[in-house]
Amino acid sequence: MRELTVKNIIEFAIQIEKESNAFYENAKNFVKEEDPKKLLTQLASEEIDHQNRLLALLNEKSLQPAELNKTHKLSRDLLDRIVQTAEIKENSSTLEILKIALERENNTKEYYAMLLTLSNIDENIVDIFSDLQAQEEGHARKIKQRMGKLGSWD
Repeated sequence: MRELTVKNIIEFAIQIEKESNAFYENAKNFVKEEDPKKLLTQLASEEIDHQNRLLALLNEKSLQPAELNKTHKLSRDLLDRIVQTAEIKENSSTLEILKIALERENNTKEYYAMLLTLSNIDENIVDIFSDLQAQEEGHARKIKQRMGKLGSWD
């Protein structure tokens, strides 16, 4: 377990969203098919939106320093897993890239789900984490649909 403040948790979430955006921006360079490339572009843009929502949360006037400084224990295993998704290799197929993207979205969704189990967190924070969890789940669905169009992905 790792102890983090609410502010640290939000900052970690911002970092995850930045890394996801960078992943999608990079992945577009490896994908030749137009349809998956459009999906990656859309996901990159949505990750920027997620970052901006989280940044706005940190700057929200209604959140008191005492709220941001509350500490919570989080699973080190999950924190490590989110950061460590597979790398795109030079010869990666579109399907392989989408599998990595799916892993990233599922791990991020699990991160937000875990945050929703924390007690004594401001309702505004809970609402944003809940919404982001649902959006990550939506990303995973879109990726699975695209993978299905490319062929078997199990």
